[in-house]
Amino acid sequence: MNKKLKSVLALVLGTITVAGMSSFAACGKKDDDKMTGVAGRYTYSTYTSVSPSNWNELTYQDNNDTQIMNYLTSPLFEFDYKFDENGEIIPGDFEIEYSFATGLEDVSAEYGYDAKSGKAWKISIRNDGKWNDGTPIVAGDFVYTMQQQLDPLFKNYRADSFYTGATVIKNARNYVFQGDTVDVVDNNEVYYVNSVEDLTKGEDGVYNYNGNEIKFAVGVPCDWCSGDSLVDYADYLEAESFAALQALMDENGYVAVTDETIALLGTAINTEAWSEAPENWIAYVHVLNYLYPELSFDEVGISAPDDTTIVLELEQGLQLLKEDGTLSYKAAYNMASLPLVKKDLYEKCKVAPVEGSTLWTSKYHSDLATTASWGPYMLTEFQAGKMYKLEKNPNWYGWNMEKYEDQYQTTHIVCETVAEWNTAWMMFKKGQINGIGIDVSIANDYKNSEQAYFTPSDYVGSIQLQSSAEGLKNRESEGVNKTILLQPEFRKALSLGLDRDTYAKTTTTAHLAGFGLYNSMHYYDVANGKAYRESDAAKKVLCNVYGVNPDDYESLDAAVEAITGYDLVQARALVDSAYDKAVAAGDLKETDKVVLTWGTSTDNEVTRRYFDTLSAQWTELMKGTKLEGKFELEFDASFGAKWANDFRAGAYDICQGGWTGAAWDPGYFLLAYLSPSYMYSAAWDTSSEMMSFTIKGVNEEGVPTNNAEDSFTGEFSLMDWYTLLNQNWQSGELKEEFRLELIAALEQAVLLKYYSVPVTYEFSASLISFKADYITYEYNTFMGYGGIQYMTYNYDDAEWANFVNTNKKGGELNYK
Repeated sequence: MNKKLKSVLALVLGTITVAGMSSFAACGKKDDDKMTGVAGRYTYSTYTSVSPSNWNELTYQDNNDTQIMNYLTSPLFEFDYKFDENGEIIPGDFEIEYSFATGLEDVSAEYGYDAKSGKAWKISIRNDGKWNDGTPIVAGDFVYTMQQQLDPLFKNYRADSFYTGATVIKNARNYVFQGDTVDVVDNNEVYYVNSVEDLTKGEDGVYNYNGNEIKFAVGVPCDWCSGDSLVDYADYLEAESFAALQALMDENGYVAVTDETIALLGTAINTEAWSEAPENWIAYVHVLNYLYPELSFDEVGISAPDDTTIVLELEQGLQLLKEDGTLSYKAAYNMASLPLVKKDLYEKCKVAPVEGSTLWTSKYHSDLATTASWGPYMLTEFQAGKMYKLEKNPNWYGWNMEKYEDQYQTTHIVCETVAEWNTAWMMFKKGQINGIGIDVSIANDYKNSEQAYFTPSDYVGSIQLQSSAEGLKNRESEGVNKTILLQPEFRKALSLGLDRDTYAKTTTTAHLAGFGLYNSMHYYDVANGKAYRESDAAKKVLCNVYGVNPDDYESLDAAVEAITGYDLVQARALVDSAYDKAVAAGDLKETDKVVLTWGTSTDNEVTRRYFDTLSAQWTELMKGTKLEGKFELEFDASFGAKWANDFRAGAYDICQGGWTGAAWDPGYFLLAYLSPSYMYSAAWDTSSEMMSFTIKGVNEEGVPTNNAEDSFTGEFSLMDWYTLLNQNWQSGELKEEFRLELIAALEQAVLLKYYSVPVTYEFSASLISFKADYITYEYNTFMGYGGIQYMTYNYDDAEWANFVNTNKKGGELNYK
């Protein structure tokens, strides 16, 4: 799978991977409540609270969509357990292995790049790949799929997996956006003119670049000059000419490129340090309203020289092999798989734009008839909103591989949609599901069960606070204020008014209080096993954000241990400060009530528990403040599956949601908090939020040297720093120890805005039925518990039915 971040669909449940869920059908439930089953069949019975509606690799949007998709696909390269000489799992270790891929070679030099730069890769694939209907799979199918993934007529949601982040295919972005005009300023993109010879004078006397509007960035910071604008170099410039230039600046700090302004700039830059040569001032020419030219897919960096060879050309190097030629962990992380669709079926599923839209869509992988599989299982039944079934795919190439022998004992997978946890809990006790999460309501009775196990997650549960001034204002009414949320002090007060420890214990079974954007599962240096949260840089971030001075403690660790994130005295003072500022600005009347809407997708006991706990804590916060008796949190479960997009659009004020994924690339993970395409606080303009920073290991020109004596200082927007981190200074180009400091600085910048307020680090507590077992219950960062691949069964379906019928007491199995 690609590394695209996955939005968590269930607001208060964290990730909703399909684990521990149910199906009546798998057990053959009869009216007399006696179970029956088929001998020799091993059914994994599970449930989901929200039925999936799209498992298309090109368009899926959240974790819920992957629950079917993951069974239908296959990896090129994959993580596996590392075993000792006795066949025992080595805790915490891993192997990287080939699966559908059979070979990997850096062919950068053959394609015109620096040798072994990681910019061109030849991937050899198996010759026995087939779809579940027996149709052969060849390398060209991957090329076709990528063309569909990047098709500009569709603008598929997952297309940016291949033009942002670590895996950037050559010309992928250009192909997707061909024919589109991009407002460079609004989209945080800068295109530089390379030579004065590239300029063309229009009939109006204004120069352009390949037909695109260009201007001098006189009062605008630019990457070339370390974040400074030309104004910052006024001491080096001839005053009169430069003043004339400044007089021509528009409201954004730009000046049109004409013969007059070229002459003025040439005159202004007249010292020895700034010669009049065009190559000096051309760096200040920015392309605005960039028009992406038409582009043939042949120019995109993916090709298939033959049926078993795929060649990828990347715009930035990616080291998929170690120096000894063995697979790097990045092969299984950044290049685990490429998307693959079945061509004839995909073509039949295309849907022309509907009225009011210009984009095509696809019905591919939305029901049984539109679904194909090249993975270990295939979809055999799907009832929207009710259930789905999968069975072993007899044409999966893996059955021909020795490495998968004695694996995938599961023959059938059945998942039923069950909205309420209590209903699923009754099913589990009746033997109708294989596992279930331990809800806080039963934690005391079952968390010490022999069938219980506890799982850490990279998910950080956060309270998301609305950033859209327009959205807040539009939903105000006479006597009701919402825009106080725009006061930074008020958002900080809400954060400091959260007793996170009590919150976690009240609302969850195993979660811990959370304080940062990352938890213990995020690694900044995977190869050396270094977790981000354990670094000094990350610890200092938490101390800075929560006002704990390490000098007051015997160690930095002791200071971090002292963090609670709960300070009612300071929080109440901040409420009053925010109140006074809002009143002074005319945004709040002294007679107004502050009514904030907490939105969710479902009204059930779990969502109510989260809401009630939050409401109680913030009501306590307001006591003794100018908002005492004038603050209310209201519950709204009307948003359904669109809850996340509705929040981003400003439809309500507070939601509980977060992100999972990219746990081994915290630099890339920041996209979730900085890009308007992902962030919950979509109205926060991170392209204009400036930050000064000095990064080591980079010279004054911004080129990585990995020498600690070198440093680069600049003032850029948060989004520009993100781009530098993930492109210019990506992992492999710049040492992780230097990248770490910038990741920490960006985390701190996000936390101090208080739009995303972390509250919990997720740990799930679960029960597994007596029917099956995982290969291990010691969680492995890279393999989890082995999942369906390594799951073994103590009973087939017939034996399990007999066990349940024999051992039920009062109609239930005893798991205490």
